[in-house]
Amino acid sequence: MIKLIRSMLYRATHDIFFYLAIAFCIFFSLVIVSFSGARLKNHVTSKYDENVTVEFEKEDALNVAKHYFASDSYVHNIPGKDILYRDSLNNVETVDILMLYASIVVLIIHVLYGVIFFGELFSKGAIRNMIAAGAGKRKVFLSSLVINAFLLFVFSVICILSMSIYAIANGLYPIICFQSFAVMLLAELLVGIVISSLAVLLVFITQRPLKALLVIIACVAVYCAAAGTMTDIEAFAPKYELNKTSYQVFMSKVKDSDLGFEFYFPVNGFNLYSVRKADGTIYSDFMTDKPDPEYPGDSKVALARIIWRMNICMLPMEMMVWGQYPIYRDGVLFRYIAVSAVYMVIIVYTGCAVVKRRNII
Repeated sequence: MIKLIRSMLYRATHDIFFYLAIAFCIFFSLVIVSFSGARLKNHVTSKYDENVTVEFEKEDALNVAKHYFASDSYVHNIPGKDILYRDSLNNVETVDILMLYASIVVLIIHVLYGVIFFGELFSKGAIRNMIAAGAGKRKVFLSSLVINAFLLFVFSVICILSMSIYAIANGLYPIICFQSFAVMLLAELLVGIVISSLAVLLVFITQRPLKALLVIIACVAVYCAAAGTMTDIEAFAPKYELNKTSYQVFMSKVKDSDLGFEFYFPVNGFNLYSVRKADGTIYSDFMTDKPDPEYPGDSKVALARIIWRMNICMLPMEMMVWGQYPIYRDGVLFRYIAVSAVYMVIIVYTGCAVVKRRNII
């Protein structure tokens, strides 16, 4: 199997499409970051106060990330935990969006490249020759999955390096909470591996790049049509009505928790969603999929969220709405990682069974 992997890696690195894919990754990475560079620019006049110079390097990245959803009126209401510049919230949001767009672009490029590369291995007889030389069909398939995952990792690293070099060259200073950032990148990578591995499996089934590409386009079209009914996040939201007395008790629990005044309100170890005051003020948190024991009716909503997150393609949706730190904090990213790992095992076993029975032509 090692020889197969080396052979495929050699073919990939000696293919013009490999370097075209790299060029596209670099190009689109630079385009994405260049459009949002102004929100990451350091030592410039603040958009909120012209007399203030933004110096992001003085911020505590974790502290800023915790305030990601805090409205402006709450930014300076946390004793000892103030952020220095309101612009920092835009900075953190921009980093999340940049990495989300970059991961989507890299995945699209990688899937297209994978269809072309593995399709050519079939059309040029390379796969048939490997099998004729004694390599088992399953070993060839598994080797292809390994190469597929490695190439996605390479493209992702190139994308991050390109954006980092651009940031350094242009005086940008993205505020990054590294623990949540690293987990986010791992989740995005594993989701990408699962999706691109499905594309590889389709190539092995159809054995023709054009057929595989048409099937992928059809699957994406069907999925997008079906996913349109799954994007109403509010449908998963329980509503808790609190009167003035219960709200004061609720806020006392928050303040006594010694967590500071955050936009997230833990009650008995759980986070409430849509807590509504009598005056109509709403505090929101969609992160947790654990039912709150004080509100038994929340169990159905919790189940809905678990089902939602079994669809790993919804990760970009949650990233776009909530940002990396909140879904890292509540373990949502780890759930996507776990589900992706399970799907990868399913793909491996299913693919091996299908390919074993498939006549390689």
